[in-house]
Amino acid sequence: EIPGTTRDVIEVRLDLGGMAVTAVDTAGLREARDIIEAEGVRRAEARIAAADLVLWIVDATEKPPQAPEVPVDAELWRVMNKCDLLCGASAGQTGESFMISVRTGAGLDSLLQALARFFRERYEAGADPVITRERHRRELAQAEAALRRALGGDYADRPDLVTEELRQAATALGRVVGRIDVEELLDVIFREFCIGK
Repeated sequence: EIPGTTRDVIEVRLDLGGMAVTAVDTAGLREARDIIEAEGVRRAEARIAAADLVLWIVDATEKPPQAPEVPVDAELWRVMNKCDLLCGASAGQTGESFMISVRTGAGLDSLLQALARFFRERYEAGADPVITRERHRRELAQAEAALRRALGGDYADRPDLVTEELRQAATALGRVVGRIDVEELLDVIFREFCIGK
């Protein structure tokens, strides 16, 4: 209940109507009061920049702050929490906003159904995929180049080189779908954390 106390980014993997989705909870966006809170806000802004959908959760009993900027290929949904404290307010979707109460659970079903519908319509298998992120384009181009080299015939007598090209293609595809190899994990650990002896 105290603003400015969330620091870390928390990820949860969800199954929304059969779609695998990663939900990320971050610090709120506001003017930071100290360097620790500023780091939490910086991490939140970085995750927003990589998001497909941003749920901007605000207190329904207060005037909402300015909405965060989201990438051009992402959407922003306003979620008004604490609707149970408003006299006569009903939970559910109202225009482009959702009225919910985390305390009572009111409106959460409506929000979850809308989320499942959003991801199903946008990413359902069987539809022709649309690559909208530059990072995804770059990784897919690397995977394609590695596969072309592996299948090109230049390595017909070198199965070790074919294997290396296939490994590079799989690594690039893994970065698109969210799989992370050990080297990348170690790089993040040593870059983000202070490890003492």
